[in-house]
Amino acid sequence: MINSGMITPLMAAYTPQVGGGAYYAYDQLKGLPDWPERYDIEARISDEDRAEWQKPERQKVMLQSMLQTMLADRCKLTVHREVKEVPIYTLVVAKGGVKFRETDPMAEHPSGFRLPGGGVEVMNFKDGLASISFYGISMAPLASWLSGGGMPVQDKTGLTGKYDVVLKRVEMGPPPDEQVGGASASDPVGANQWDIKALGLELDKGKGQVETLAIDHIEKPSEN
Repeated sequence: MINSGMITPLMAAYTPQVGGGAYYAYDQLKGLPDWPERYDIEARISDEDRAEWQKPERQKVMLQSMLQTMLADRCKLTVHREVKEVPIYTLVVAKGGVKFRETDPMAEHPSGFRLPGGGVEVMNFKDGLASISFYGISMAPLASWLSGGGMPVQDKTGLTGKYDVVLKRVEMGPPPDEQVGGASASDPVGANQWDIKALGLELDKGKGQVETLAIDHIEKPSEN
């Protein structure tokens, strides 16, 4: 069950085909409706599809197909994709290597918000400072998460596993010429709000192909 407005179903139904993003950041969704309503979505796998659903590698593809069909049927949704070359950050491994560990598949982790690209996000507060814990996250979803609210971030780490990662918010005290995570500490936007360098990662500036999902038409869901 997904309890949300339209953003979460759209993020789950459509993923970028260009740029390697695990899901669209909020800034990469155009034409979102401003409806205040939130919706409960309940779905059931048909008996003939149940065996296929049990295959982990098929679940994401099947879920996207079902959500796209539902949104087209119930909300009359039509979309198109746009690709532009724009300034981006690339997420890379810093000299000295990463400072986080691979996820232990046998370990129990706290429950939290499940990211569309995989992994669980848990918000923490201690002594007035915020941090985010990610469990079972790969680098592509982490890069997509860092894209929210700022310049797009694309994964170029070459890391292929799933990891437990803790991101701490940057304290904005250092002089402007000091670097935090490969980007100026004086620019607290998007990815630069978080201490990437403490993870053994850096953000390099460059240009790249970034895809957005544009909503051409959407209506409030039809009645059951």
